[in-house]
Amino acid sequence: MAVAFQLPSERPLDLVGLAWSPLFEAVLSLRVVVHPKRTPMHLPWARRCRTLDDDLITDIRELAGAFDECIAGIFEVGFTGDSPTFEDELAAFRSLDEELVAYGLSVALGGHGLDPSGERARTQVHDAAFRSAVIAAAGSVHERRAELARRTFDDPAALRDRLAGTLERYWAAAFGEEWERVLPRIEAEVTDGARALVTRGARGLVDELLPEGHWDQGSTAIVVDRVRERRCDVAARGGMQFVPTVYGWPHVLLEVDEPWPVLIVVPLRDMRQPEVPHASDHEVARALRALGDETRLQITRMVAEQPRSTKELAELLRLSDSAVSRHLKILDAAGVVAGVRDGYFVLYRLRPERISQLGGALRRTLGLAAARSGDVPALPVTPTLSAPSRRTPRA
Repeated sequence: MAVAFQLPSERPLDLVGLAWSPLFEAVLSLRVVVHPKRTPMHLPWARRCRTLDDDLITDIRELAGAFDECIAGIFEVGFTGDSPTFEDELAAFRSLDEELVAYGLSVALGGHGLDPSGERARTQVHDAAFRSAVIAAAGSVHERRAELARRTFDDPAALRDRLAGTLERYWAAAFGEEWERVLPRIEAEVTDGARALVTRGARGLVDELLPEGHWDQGSTAIVVDRVRERRCDVAARGGMQFVPTVYGWPHVLLEVDEPWPVLIVVPLRDMRQPEVPHASDHEVARALRALGDETRLQITRMVAEQPRSTKELAELLRLSDSAVSRHLKILDAAGVVAGVRDGYFVLYRLRPERISQLGGALRRTLGLAAARSGDVPALPVTPTLSAPSRRTPRA
């Protein structure tokens, strides 16, 4: 099953945009406060929030049903404006119609599978059977959620104002500063998405930002796998928006129900994609393995003092010629030493430039030094070395 976002074949790009919302991102981050163990990627923020005022934490937990599982659509007020500030969004949130607030919250608290979806479904909040079903569904999770559902139907305006007040306090105490930190990452993702959209169309945008979905050229639709089957006519709804997010991780969130805007909320790519090995990781690891043996480290130190032959090293280390030869082969394959024939003997010397390359590559791999133009050159690629032989015991 899947949710398909149907786009017209003619000029589909006119109906696709990218956006962000400080209020919506703040709401997403509240789930970290309520369920820190569910979001290990955000452990630093969970720790930061331990310093929040106890009264604020209590309010957040009491109101969690509005956002901890299914996020109420009322928090999406910012997606109808043009890069609104948190203050603008909060003002719009406070002005929401009571019936709309009750409908949005009732869906999040337990009515998601009960409503037929659509503008006329808002009137369900006045139906006693719908109310009872929502409260029962909320109570099956927790009595605190059931109480929140009752207040949703009894006094949605008071609950809306309390939610607004809690968000305002949370923003002032913590998330306003956090938003300034994450916004550049979100803006960069929007820029990359917009570039892909303009240069490669809807398929390019999906490829760039939505690996969980795909572009169906035959039906001109963006398709995302889900447990239910839905089709959203984007043109009839006036367009759709991709929303890069930090605190929505790890889920791709979809909004297709009216009267809310059509959204695909996607975690930033660097939070979803596995760590990509650096180009030099293999070479660094091989060189470290070569130097990670005590005997080979001794050999490296000896040839750093002066070029030495296999026989001289064997005498100094009290090992057989064949054992020293195997160690030298490993060091030579890793580029740490080099052999040069001098008459009857092959003399091995240290390659100090390789050691410098290794040190620079290791620093870059560990993030201890930024790679710069003209800095330590990348390690050259060498053939993969077979597993080294066991060390020969001392004679």
